[in-house]
Amino acid sequence: MESNFESNFFTLLEFLDAGSRLEIDGVCTRKTVQPQEIIYAQGDEANKVYIVALGVVEAFTHSPDGEQTRSLGFMGRGDFFGDLAVLTGQPRLAAVRACEETQLLQIEKLAFLHLLEKIPKMGAYFTRNLARRLHKTSTEANLDVYSLDLMGNLRHFDLLTIFQAITSMGRSGELRLHNSANEIIGSFFFREGRAEHARFVHLEGVEAIWQGFVQSATDGTFAFQVVDQPGAPFNEERRIELASSDLLMQGVMRRDAYYALPEPLRQMEGSLSRLTESLVWTEPETQDLAERIWELIAKRPQPLASLWRRLNYSSPTFLEAVSRLVSTGQAELSVAPAPEEKAVS
Repeated sequence: MESNFESNFFTLLEFLDAGSRLEIDGVCTRKTVQPQEIIYAQGDEANKVYIVALGVVEAFTHSPDGEQTRSLGFMGRGDFFGDLAVLTGQPRLAAVRACEETQLLQIEKLAFLHLLEKIPKMGAYFTRNLARRLHKTSTEANLDVYSLDLMGNLRHFDLLTIFQAITSMGRSGELRLHNSANEIIGSFFFREGRAEHARFVHLEGVEAIWQGFVQSATDGTFAFQVVDQPGAPFNEERRIELASSDLLMQGVMRRDAYYALPEPLRQMEGSLSRLTESLVWTEPETQDLAERIWELIAKRPQPLASLWRRLNYSSPTFLEAVSRLVSTGQAELSVAPAPEEKAVS
């Protein structure tokens, strides 16, 4: 479910010609669902494909006796669902519900099948993603069988997917991430499937998790080992209190908000400086962060990258605060122009 051409429906549209986009738009209808509203139930007839336009949904299954449920994951803007059952003609294998007020685009079955035939890029897109999800499903099935330890290459699994697998197993243990030089870049301790402590790059606590969800490390590896206690002590003041479902849901929302930011901002280009004498802030959750940023840029402009390194906040949280400072006219983000290339004589 990364926000790129491989899985993001709205990015796919950018690769299509105007005629194809117009044809897709002509068969999409918009639907708004309320928090906890069931979009479709397990076993329902498959007659539509859905794309998340705004909000977050959760896929889950019921046990045969109907007494237990198991979360399969969360989906945000650009993610799609319901296509597998439409393509196979089988009943829905899982249920999907909204986690918050959510806007969906829905395509009727016959219109969807017609689009796949008429627009080759769209057909290739859904075929490729179907194969990726089937591979992911078979891999997670193996993890459920061999659940004492698991490991793999970060090229094939993002951290959000790994968290979902560990959460579903309900095990206690430590997850470690290594870079290509085999240096530890992250450590996460789980207690019965719930993340309790986290350390990633220079961050600790829940902000380390938010950073891990957006920072790719495709040249590294991960390993989860079942243990009762972490190998190295964590700061108890930064213990994570969020329930697993809330952690994963917020992770999807923060990831999507982060990828909606302009690319130069995500690359932390430029320096931040004050424009006003005093800070006015109305967001209690990020009040401490805003005050700390304000303090650090008091005397002179500070490069975003070095400013972030001095704070225990993930880049999604940090950049959200920076964006608000700039949009309210309290700070200015200056980006130095690229040096002109000298003409070759």
